[in-house]
Amino acid sequence: MDVKNGANGQNNFKRPLRIAIIGGGRRCRSLLEMIDSEKFPWLNAEIVAVVEPNDEAVGVKLAKEKGIFTTKDIKDLYSLDNLDLVIELTGREELLKGFLKRGSSEIQVLGTTISRLFSDLIRFQEERLFRERQLALIENIAETIFSSIRDRVMIMQPDMKILDANRALLEWLGLKKEDVIGKHCYQITHRFTEPCYNHGIHCPLKECLQTGGTGHSIHEHQDKDGSTRYCEINTVPLRNSRGKVEIVLEIVRDITDELERRVEQKTRALKKDLARLIHEDKMIALGKLVASAVHEINNPLSGIHALARLMRERLEKDARPLSSDEKEQFCYYLQLIDQESARCSNIVGNLLSFSRQQKMEKNFFNINELIRRVVLLSKHKMELQEIELCLELDDSIPNVYGDPGQIQQCLMNLVFNAVEAMPQGGTLTIKTAYESHRDQVRIDVIDTGVGIPREIISQIFEPFYSTKGKDKGVGLGLSVVYGIIKEHRGSIYVVSQVGKGSDFIVRLPCKEQND
Repeated sequence: MDVKNGANGQNNFKRPLRIAIIGGGRRCRSLLEMIDSEKFPWLNAEIVAVVEPNDEAVGVKLAKEKGIFTTKDIKDLYSLDNLDLVIELTGREELLKGFLKRGSSEIQVLGTTISRLFSDLIRFQEERLFRERQLALIENIAETIFSSIRDRVMIMQPDMKILDANRALLEWLGLKKEDVIGKHCYQITHRFTEPCYNHGIHCPLKECLQTGGTGHSIHEHQDKDGSTRYCEINTVPLRNSRGKVEIVLEIVRDITDELERRVEQKTRALKKDLARLIHEDKMIALGKLVASAVHEINNPLSGIHALARLMRERLEKDARPLSSDEKEQFCYYLQLIDQESARCSNIVGNLLSFSRQQKMEKNFFNINELIRRVVLLSKHKMELQEIELCLELDDSIPNVYGDPGQIQQCLMNLVFNAVEAMPQGGTLTIKTAYESHRDQVRIDVIDTGVGIPREIISQIFEPFYSTKGKDKGVGLGLSVVYGIIKEHRGSIYVVSQVGKGSDFIVRLPCKEQND
């Protein structure tokens, strides 16, 4: 149709293209649905008439719903004003020929083939718009999900450049998206100027590209406040249709609190195990003490029994009063009985005290008194092995802070180890001194025994490690000593020389420590 000049031409240009459709079937319905100025603003057109003899055709029904003129006779189109275009969809070209003979020369006609092409073009355009809307919707959904994920997520290129980052990561770092996009990941998360693997840190992205699978690592990162956080890093490669990795998804999960909980649980479990080992070790030490104490108690008991029998026999055989010499002798016997029975009582009392399982209770106590108690329990064992005891205790030292029962167990173990290191006899020296610069009391347990080879010194405090025979124990002694001393915020180490002996040095605090 020609566009006329002047006002009428301008009006014709602005008004919609008026279209009539011959054929009211499915294609007609599709055109009616597709030619919508809201969906296709570039197509300024409207359907003004539908010609179809069948009133039940789907196109006719839709036209009637939209208020479009419908007719069974093509001749009725002649009466329509300003009709610009006729689209034939039935395939009956003779209808068009008859219409063109009598119709206006300004009315354009599209044959069946061109009409179908036209409708297909419109349908393709609609499908494209529909897919664009779907894609936009999917992108919005993906963006919403990406932004709402609680874990920190980055999308990166294989060269480690960041393409996108979600809200959780940006808030954690205290950065804006424009500060992150285009930067390398190591610049953002580690504040490095070069890849983190150059700093000896395992790179999960590099692992991901090398193996073709997911990468995993645990890194130390800093948050926006500069606090160090432990993060679990997982990288997932995303491939194109040719199998090439185009982008990598990196998921950062903060596991600091989880690690702290695990460490706390492990610490509680270790303390529980230490308490069990301490009790087991105490029972082992008690068995050694009892074996030694039986012999030590037997001697005074034999003397008490002999003296009591002598006194009874004297009184039974002779009823006369005791002379002054006999009274003096009986008093001497009773004094011996008193002394020996008291010694037995002390030994048994100390054994009972040592064997008692008590809750750990820390307070201040005198370490010299504790050492003398340990010596009393183990002195007979030393005498049997012809070991000379030398005590060099500083009476001016302050009290130490800790659990007396557990420290006694430590000292007992150290004394037993020293005695067993001198099977042919020797000298055991126990010293105490105050180190003012540390505010600690130092205890030295020194023997002249076989010594410890240099290559195993680092292992002697490990559980179940022992250089003794199977009949000497299970190797818990020194590991328990180490655990108790560390629990008291003290220290223990050994200086030893093979063939000359060992010096176990223990330091304990003189003031209360925060547990």
